[in-house]
Amino acid sequence: MTAPTRDQLLRLRRTLLACIASLLHLLVCWLAYGAGLMSISLGGMAVLSFVVVVSGVLFLLAIWLNLNLRFYDPSMTMAQMSWSIAVVFASAYFFDGLRPLVLMMVLVVMMFGAFQLGLAGFLRIGLFVVACYALLMFALYRRGAPLEPRVELLQALVFFILLLGVSLLGLEMGNLRSTLQARNRDLHQAVERVQQLAITDELTGLYNRRFARELLAQQKALADRGQYGFAVCLVNLDLFKTVNERYGAEGGDQVLRQVGELLRQAVRDVDFVARLGGEEFLLLLSGTDGAGAELMVERLRHRLREASWQGFPDLQLSVSVGISAYRPEESWEDTLQRADAALYKAKAGGRDRVVLQ
Repeated sequence: MTAPTRDQLLRLRRTLLACIASLLHLLVCWLAYGAGLMSISLGGMAVLSFVVVVSGVLFLLAIWLNLNLRFYDPSMTMAQMSWSIAVVFASAYFFDGLRPLVLMMVLVVMMFGAFQLGLAGFLRIGLFVVACYALLMFALYRRGAPLEPRVELLQALVFFILLLGVSLLGLEMGNLRSTLQARNRDLHQAVERVQQLAITDELTGLYNRRFARELLAQQKALADRGQYGFAVCLVNLDLFKTVNERYGAEGGDQVLRQVGELLRQAVRDVDFVARLGGEEFLLLLSGTDGAGAELMVERLRHRLREASWQGFPDLQLSVSVGISAYRPEESWEDTLQRADAALYKAKAGGRDRVVLQ
């Protein structure tokens, strides 16, 4: 069985609070029974206790076993509130002079609606309370309980005024909760956006220079821990200045975006591509030695030479690449420096070539 999710743990906590409230209500019933304030038998109290305890356990088990996820409302708010209200009215039937005080427990149950219910939910549960109140009065009348019409009307008026006030307060709390959740989602999205901007190159969408350094440090840590290698490839577009002169800065940016996308498609999911600045890119090839990196980059070099550039049909590009494979216990800066030296040799050797060092 998997561990409960964060949402499920929150539902468990709320349901546990509801169960505690029900147990406290049951404790009041037992105290009233012991004081002779309830017209119920010991067997009746045992049944009431069994119903309260078992229902609470069933609600908790439904969430713990993820059975609640099958429902439209996984929190089972309406079901729990309706059942708790029904139990309160059922116990109130056996109280005499303390009945109005016992019914105040319904107001506590209504507060739990603030966690989940909207206006329609509060209206439905409010109508359910009215129905339960009417049924209680009818049952007391049929039993022959001494009911004073004026007193009962006044008690009912006070009860429903309090019920309306608590419902409005719960609704306002629910609205505040929804507003806070929406703001938290917006804030979370904004933070994610800022984090993404901090590690990506604005022009190409590839990783930027700063994050490339972090990736190199991570790869070195992995390599030093076991039989794991990686290769660093510095890719530089040859004579890219002429592209800017011919097509302008905007045209050069469009070409760089297309080059970035081509590089992204050329590597595996476990590899990384970053733009270091200008027309220079870095390929970080995980689990690859120098020979493997050289073979892959040669294919990439030919692919770039034969590529068709959208918006620039007569453009041809070539690249010079310097490669270095990580050597155990050396710093990643040394690996990168060797790749840079290899790139310099490729440039000095006539460009459009790959040099492994």
